[in-house]
Amino acid sequence: MRSLRWVAAALAATLAACSDDKGGATSKPPPTSPADAHADEHKAPHGGELLELGEHEAHLEIVHDHKGGNMTVYVLDGELKSPISVAPPTVTIRTKDGNQEFTLTAVNPKPDGTADTWKGSHPGLVADPWDGRIRLTVRGKAFQSPLEGESHEGHGH
Repeated sequence: MRSLRWVAAALAATLAACSDDKGGATSKPPPTSPADAHADEHKAPHGGELLELGEHEAHLEIVHDHKGGNMTVYVLDGELKSPISVAPPTVTIRTKDGNQEFTLTAVNPKPDGTADTWKGSHPGLVADPWDGRIRLTVRGKAFQSPLEGESHEGHGH
């Protein structure tokens, strides 16, 4: 019986050491998927949505103004530390009238026409949530990624 009390006391002490004042765990639970782990290690520098291209080859950060129908795309390396200049990306947006394609415009283009930041506007970008794809070439490799736009209802912006 003494050993049972000792085990119970040790267990209670261990559990108390692993919780905060409110009775909750102090450590963050591990990510449930590789995508969650990736989101935990990277934060979008401009507050947008991150899209991974390839296996950490590059990232797109999409800042979408769904009310104004505008978007800004930042092209960044796999670690989100350095911008990457690319040729103009093409965006296809699904609208009630079918797919609509448009090319983004460079912000501060280099003499060769490449840039690391691109802007565009289209009536199809007013949709919330939105549905589309973006195509671009990064370091000689072509990529196509879904624009994983999420609904902004209830987000307060």
